[in-house]
Amino acid sequence: MCCASCTHPVLTLNDASTGMAIACFMIAITFVMEDGTFLGIIALALYLSFFSLGMGPGAWLIPAEVFSTTIRAKAMSMATFLNRITATVVTSTFLTVAESFTWAGYFSILGIICLLVLLFFFLYLPETKGRSLEEMSLYLAELTGDNAILEAEKKVYAGIGRPAPPSSRTSGTLA
Repeated sequence: MCCASCTHPVLTLNDASTGMAIACFMIAITFVMEDGTFLGIIALALYLSFFSLGMGPGAWLIPAEVFSTTIRAKAMSMATFLNRITATVVTSTFLTVAESFTWAGYFSILGIICLLVLLFFFLYLPETKGRSLEEMSLYLAELTGDNAILEAEKKVYAGIGRPAPPSSRTSGTLA
């Protein structure tokens, strides 16, 4: 969970998720309107714009900043694999689900999912601006209580004769 040392955050992702949710709800409204063609086109353009600003690149940038350098290659491979599997499931079930819930219901569900993603980002995604990859690794190790990374960091700093950075001097708990 987020702590007092986290500054909130990731405004681009939060704003983009909000914009995507609003656009999905606008698209849902067009399916119950008498003539919602123009609104539908505007809403779709808004959705694509907000996706391009936030979730599109975010799906690749967040894992790259969150995984430690020791596992980044394998973790990014797994994240990419899961991303593609999820995209395949969503696209292959789109028509069936949309016809089961109605088109307006389907886009409303997508809007709710965007709001849930927004809540997740706000609560759990730390701000990485101004932090190096190593600092993020230590921060997340402290957050999760991963003492193996903290101990390895202490050994690295001890081997080169420099004091350990302040974040790795703690016992793995946040103040």
